[in-house]
Amino acid sequence: MKKILIISLCAILCSGCGSVKLDNGEEAIVSFNNGEGVTAQELYDQLKDMYGIDYLVNLIDTKLLALEYEETTEELEYVQQVVDSIKAESGDEFTSYIEYYYGVNTEEAFEDYIRLNYRRSMWIEDYANEQVTDKQIEEYYNDVYVGDMEISHILIMSDATTDMDDDEKKEAETNAYNEAKELIERLNNGEDFATLAKEYSDDSGTASDGGVVGTVNYGMNFDEDFVDAAAALEEGKYSATPVKTQFGYHIIYKTEQSEKKSLEDSTDTIRDIIATESLNNNTLLYSEALEALREKYEMNIVDSDLNTDYEDYLSSINTATTN
Repeated sequence: MKKILIISLCAILCSGCGSVKLDNGEEAIVSFNNGEGVTAQELYDQLKDMYGIDYLVNLIDTKLLALEYEETTEELEYVQQVVDSIKAESGDEFTSYIEYYYGVNTEEAFEDYIRLNYRRSMWIEDYANEQVTDKQIEEYYNDVYVGDMEISHILIMSDATTDMDDDEKKEAETNAYNEAKELIERLNNGEDFATLAKEYSDDSGTASDGGVVGTVNYGMNFDEDFVDAAAALEEGKYSATPVKTQFGYHIIYKTEQSEKKSLEDSTDTIRDIIATESLNNNTLLYSEALEALREKYEMNIVDSDLNTDYEDYLSSINTATTN
């Protein structure tokens, strides 16, 4: 952050920094006895070339986000948590670690960096929420949203490892799928779901409780394929075939289905769901949100070179996110 502040300082210097002038009439920040020296403009140009648009954008966003968000306990705790985590990971090499990976060389500057990105995330999420329309919310409510579901499951994970070849991984996946199918057959033959979950489920967090997951719905922290499969089940029914997610193969059992809340009571939750889906599916939304922040305050980069660099910076981000 010191480098960012240097650019800001140079901008001030270039606008008029004192009465000392060189023989050529330019304002000096360093003078020599032969009438020459270093001008504010020379320092500004040098630092602009060295540190450029990335640091300027960080400085811009730092200032604008300070207008949008006040410091909170949650923010302070988050910043400290990240600092403590990096210190634990880097040990005695903390300073060189943050300089190498984050481009800062003091703990204070690192905290500023974390704070900036924390507030950027808040703005992006708020922006995504603002883009959700009432029509989208109503359509989602009518076509997708369901009442809370009480769910249990049995998870069978593949034994595949990174050092296996493709054939070995495929065989491990097939074995997991077949094991899940066999358990469904046993359920079909009248065996107890909770008993099988305790004995066979690879989900250590739920197996001991007979596979009870608890309340499940869209917008909660569950795999979307898992929620889709649960929503498709009737109350009191379990999966007829194994359900594949990123974690493995599930046998899902819906023990209870509640009526969904009214549209009015569901609006905030649905808005968050749609906004999150937009962020996950539209990578351009991140840069659009930050552009909108700068436009809100009618940002104007007076320096023509930096303004050109800023346009190139936006173009490069948009190109990178679409490839």
